[in-house]
Amino acid sequence: MRYPVITKLAENSPGKYYVIDQCNGCGICRSIAGDFFDYVEGGKYYYIRRQPMDAREEDLMQEAIELCTMDAIGTDGDQTFFDIWNYS
Repeated sequence: MRYPVITKLAENSPGKYYVIDQCNGCGICRSIAGDFFDYVEGGKYYYIRRQPMDAREEDLMQEAIELCTMDAIGTDGDQTFFDIWNYS
């Protein structure tokens, strides 16, 4: 069985959440969790501009993931912004 290749967008902010190249630019994510998503100028997709910082923001991101029609928002599990910051 062959699995599709998942390509994370280079514009994503480092951290737990990311958008993959299957995003079609519909904007549902931004309408739900606009603080975390930005649109590529001249492009046709959204990317993670910043990672959620608290439980309320995590809930908004989860809602965006659940409603994404392209399943283009992913997560790397429990990794957080602070994990990335302390790792660097």
